[in-house]
Amino acid sequence: MKIKALWGFVGNAILLSADSTSVKAGQVFDDVDDEYAHTLIGKGLAEEVGDDSNTKSSAPKQTKATSPKENK
Repeated sequence: MKIKALWGFVGNAILLSADSTSVKAGQVFDDVDDEYAHTLIGKGLAEEVGDDSNTKSSAPKQTKATSPKENK
C-alpha cells in the first residue's frame, strides 16, 4: 500500500520498507505492509495515496461555529 506521512514520527523501518525509522511529514512510502499502513492511517499519522497520486483526505470537514442566534 502507498501512504504519505502527515506527521513526523518514529516508525518500523521494516514494515515501512524504508532505510530509517525516522519519518518526516510529507514523506511518501510505496510498499508499506497493509496492516501497518491501516494502523498509521487510523492513528492519523498517514493517509493513503492512490495510484493516480490523488490523496484521500482523512482530515475532518471544517464547519463554522454557530452564533448565539442560530440553533444547533
